[in-house]
This record gives sequence, structure tokens and C-alpha cells, in this order.
Amino acid sequence: MALPKLETPTYKLKLPSTGKTISYRPFLVKEEKLLLMTKESKDVKEMMNMITRLIETCLVDEIDVSSLTSYDVEYIFLMLRSKSVGEDVEISIKCESCQKPFPFTINLEKDIHVEKPKKKIDNKIPLTDTVGVIVKEPTVSMLSKVDQNNPIDVLIGCMDAIYDEKTVHKVEDYSKSEVREFVEALNMKEIQKVQEFFENTPKLICDVEFNCSCGQKNNLKLQGLSDFF
Repeated sequence: MALPKLETPTYKLKLPSTGKTISYRPFLVKEEKLLLMTKESKDVKEMMNMITRLIETCLVDEIDVSSLTSYDVEYIFLMLRSKSVGEDVEISIKCESCQKPFPFTINLEKDIHVEKPKKKIDNKIPLTDTVGVIVKEPTVSMLSKVDQNNPIDVLIGCMDAIYDEKTVHKVEDYSKSEVREFVEALNMKEIQKVQEFFENTPKLICDVEFNCSCGQKNNLKLQGLSDFF
């Protein structure tokens, strides 16, 4: 006689970047090892790769996860964790004044939201009167290939095209060394124009307020997976 099989529930969520509805299931016991490895990893690239693998396993719909924005993937992962383990996550936050750790509970479904910029920044960015760049939001695939602490590498990875008065030059048609040479020739004022685009991309945010025993009232804004776990 065959053993009974439990029916795995499915859930839906809307991708923050597009509003598209996708379906997913909670991760199973056999996949829990990936979650544990994700929490223990100190390497950002390795962590994102493991998160991507876990999401790919749990999505009901066929989606190229590597092509999603980083905030899409972070949001899917948190909803997966919520339905699989539980909504509440216990974290420790340091007081801004005395640095004493303060225990805090985050409800993944109620407390975390995707904060979108108040001012939409055009991805076609003029650098001079005649030359500019066209950039795109960072994807998981791109972030897994570059040093995220190096703004030049991130910019190169997110560049879609370089344009002038006559032509739009697709970055993919040029060598990496040619593109890097172009970026490294920019001055700081031109770089700042591009950085404004990335600073205004949507982000996963959790607003935290607590009163410390030292008397300090803390109003903090947690951002990204590293702050939530």
C-alpha cells in the first residue's frame, strides 16, 4: 500500500517591478539546506546564487529568475520564507546612541515593502550636450558577475548603450575593455548623473522604531536581505 502524499499549497504574488502575478509553492524539507546555506553565507554573490536556485525550484510558473531585478528576487525570497517557515523573523538592532543590541520582530508580510522613488529617473542619461548612456536596473544575473562594491563594475554591467548625435552604440557590440575605457574616462560630475539613477531604483524597506533603555528614540530604515536576517 502506497503512503499518502500531502498536497503542497500554492500562492500568488505580484512582481514589484512589473506588477505581473506569479505562482509559487513553499520550499520543502529537502530544500531547507539551501535556506540554511543562504543565512550562513557571507559572500553576496554566493548568497544571491543560492537564493536564485531556491526560487527557481519553488516557482510554479516558468520564469527566467536571473533576468529579474534584484529587488524582485529579494521580495520573492522573503515571501517564500514567510509561507515556508513563518512570517516573523527575530533580529537584533543596535541603538544609534549606545550601540546596545535591541531584539526586534519583523513581520515579513506586513512590515516590509518595496519603496519606489518619488521622482522617476529616466534611464536615458545625458552626460554632455552630445553624448549619453542608456542604463537598466541591476538584474540578479549581472550582480552575480560583478564586484558589487565597485561602482565602475556595476555601471558597466548595467549599461545597455552609449549614444551620440548620430548613433546608438549597443554595449554588447563592443569588448569589455572598450566599454571600461569609456567609463573610466568619465569625470566625477558625469558619474554622479548615472549614480542618481541607481540611487533611485526601488528597494526593499522596513521602517523600525524603538526606544532604548539609554533614552534614545531610534527611527531606522532597514534595507535589503542582510538587514532582515
